[in-house]
Amino acid sequence: LPPSKHYTFDPTRNDAAIGMDLINDTDDKGWRLPYEDYPFATCEIGSGLPIAYKRRSVISPMDAYALSLVKLGCGNNLVGYYMYHGGTNKIGALSTLQESGATGYPNDYPILNYDFNTCLTQYGEVRGQYRLLNLLHLFINDFGDRLAPMEYTPSESYVNENDKVHLRYCMRTDGESGFVFINHYQRFLSLSDIDDAVIDTGKVVFPPINVRGETAFILPFKLKLGEEELIYSTAQLLYKDRDTVFFASIPGIKPVFSFKDMDIFTMSEDEIEIKKTGDLNIVSIPWEKSLYLRKLDTGVYLGEGCDLYIKDGRISSAEAGDYSYLVWNNGGFERIVCEEGSKARPILTMEPCDEPYSPPFIEEFRLGKERPLKWYSLKADTEDGFISIDLKCDVAQIYADKELRADLFCFGQPWRFPAKLIYGRESYLVCTEFNKDVYIDP
Repeated sequence: LPPSKHYTFDPTRNDAAIGMDLINDTDDKGWRLPYEDYPFATCEIGSGLPIAYKRRSVISPMDAYALSLVKLGCGNNLVGYYMYHGGTNKIGALSTLQESGATGYPNDYPILNYDFNTCLTQYGEVRGQYRLLNLLHLFINDFGDRLAPMEYTPSESYVNENDKVHLRYCMRTDGESGFVFINHYQRFLSLSDIDDAVIDTGKVVFPPINVRGETAFILPFKLKLGEEELIYSTAQLLYKDRDTVFFASIPGIKPVFSFKDMDIFTMSEDEIEIKKTGDLNIVSIPWEKSLYLRKLDTGVYLGEGCDLYIKDGRISSAEAGDYSYLVWNNGGFERIVCEEGSKARPILTMEPCDEPYSPPFIEEFRLGKERPLKWYSLKADTEDGFISIDLKCDVAQIYADKELRADLFCFGQPWRFPAKLIYGRESYLVCTEFNKDVYIDP
């Protein structure tokens, strides 16, 4: 696949490329909507993509995060995604309701499955996109009012989508303060490591940094934080909670901080570190740990490898079983351990069997070319938790008491679904053999 320019800092609006199968770029007289005269908004950033029959694209966490960060740097002031949470299509009274070739659409999609391989699965499990994008959302939620009026300023030389060598960066600034956006990731293209890169904003010169591996980040400069002025930091700004400012240390880059009228200091890359600076607490959190930082209604929390949320006024984890977290309290983190009792994973019994009946939605198996059906009986010993099936096939459906409960165009990853879909029911999985003619992302 050719490299995508959407991972470069190109401020061109993308609207003209959307819906070209239904909407023309210009009218009959050649007039084109002047997109640049309107606010920059991205209502459908691809945090996931649907799995079509002929093309099965797999979106990685960095695919979504770097794309959203780049658009933010280019001037986007309304961050929206499609889809952010996967779902399940309904079946109509007279027909299925998904897009398909039979109804005039260019692609065939599953009947029920609208998972989209996105931030939250169709059944509510958390993917890596959710955690990475949360870093941007914390920043936007707290500093969006400062960012929004800032203008996009490109780098001295434009770096196109085929350039693997030069640093991709831009800034948004009000002429005095601002944010530097750096992206060192492109889908399906490996970028060269860059050592000792020096960013000069015209107001501030950052210390040399090494930009290596797959990474993308935002660096603030000349920013008022309460009564203090941050000249620069080489850590990513996340969130400000009263007298405390949280940063994520970027892998491979020492978190260096410079405040006006204060000595420059460096914090830990590998451990959570807290430093008192003037009237502020500066908290540096290692990148991998910062993925679990959450601002909830009752305070700031850092899950220890778990995704936290509030349920019925109580801090809960999206992952089943025991969990622990840190809560910010009086200038430090307090550790809380929650003993939920580790729930046993459901045990699946899956055995080949003869065809018990003709599947009601057999047309889904006839995409591509018609092939024999393979049947398996399914039994789960509990309704709790998720079942994971790693089965190399083409199209798969699950029936429970002859009702279609789930379907999938297989794309090289295990199929996960709640045990409650099949528990206590006469359940079957039916599938066709793998089709080498369909495209699956490497």
